[in-house]
Amino acid sequence: MKQRKEIHDLIAASLRDELSGEELDVLREWMAENEHHRRLVEDLRDEKMLRDDVRLFASFDTGKCWERLAAEMGQREVKKRSLLRKWIAYAAAAVVLLVAGAIWYLQPKEEGVKIAEVAPVTINPGETQAVLVLEDGNVLPLKGMKDTTILIGERERLTIDESGNLKYQLTGNSQMPSFHTLRVPRGGEYKIVLDDGTEVWMNSASELRYPAHFTGDMRKVELVGEAYFHVAHDREHPFVVVTRGVDVRVLGTSFNVSAYPDESAVTTTLVEGSVELDAEELGQAVRLSPGEQGVWENRRMDVRQVNTKLYTSWIKDRFSFESEGLETVLRRLARWYNVDFRIENPEMKEKFFSGTIPKYEDVSKVLKVMEMTTNISFEVKDSVVIIQ
Repeated sequence: MKQRKEIHDLIAASLRDELSGEELDVLREWMAENEHHRRLVEDLRDEKMLRDDVRLFASFDTGKCWERLAAEMGQREVKKRSLLRKWIAYAAAAVVLLVAGAIWYLQPKEEGVKIAEVAPVTINPGETQAVLVLEDGNVLPLKGMKDTTILIGERERLTIDESGNLKYQLTGNSQMPSFHTLRVPRGGEYKIVLDDGTEVWMNSASELRYPAHFTGDMRKVELVGEAYFHVAHDREHPFVVVTRGVDVRVLGTSFNVSAYPDESAVTTTLVEGSVELDAEELGQAVRLSPGEQGVWENRRMDVRQVNTKLYTSWIKDRFSFESEGLETVLRRLARWYNVDFRIENPEMKEKFFSGTIPKYEDVSKVLKVMEMTTNISFEVKDSVVIIQ
């Protein structure tokens, strides 16, 4: 185990140009063992974006992944030669975790597997876009709008800054209609600053319903999908996010809520501050501390410690995963790229993925990264990505 961990460390060091002469000889010997090793290292060297992500993944607990790999291998009795081949595959996978490529594990790669060529595609990543639905039913498309003022009613104005962010800054005696709804389609993202100064980053296929002007004792919004909130502090007026049977109550904090209709769980990930999670079946609210995540599923609330970067990197131009099932990963990519995935090989549903994917790369490059260390292959037909 130690020897193979050294190999993945050597490859990561080579990408940072930190190898000594002796270490370089060891790495070259490993590359000479077979064609797969050589191609893996060369592909990583050619991918500048993998170099740039080393620092991000340095904060991930790669040790846990090694423990899981060891446990998985410990469940199987194999011959010495087969065991060595499995460790080679897992070492290559761990390399890509460290350098922010991709890991596929729980099934070893076979010797001689060829990396599938990704067919040219024209599926582009998502972009800043949304529609604003006013109380009277009027719909305002916001795609492409920047540095703009929108007149609403007789005196009130909304502004869209030079970055394309919608901002509410209404007067204290605003007579604006009560509620607005911001809808972000598949293939989109959007940032909005509410009337109280709360910043909200909206992910693809998400919807936020909110008062145009907060009044009363509570600031309440309703969410479908996923959003990251940085709530303006106001002790006298708690901020509440209502979504799929769970109320997230805060005073001033930063957190992520994911509550997509096609996901079985509602997750709340706290970055800083404090939040309380309440549901009708709970009986009492559950309080989270920074670094904790509340998972509401099957009428049960579980609280666990997490690496918050995994759940908030999407607002910083990355999708990050740790031991996520293939279907979960593909659902996130489908929303962002506005494309459908179809798994034709049932065995692929047993795959787990760890890694980080740049959001604004063409889908062909994303698929190439995912193919680099596994025998999985993709084929694009009529804007549907088929997993074989």
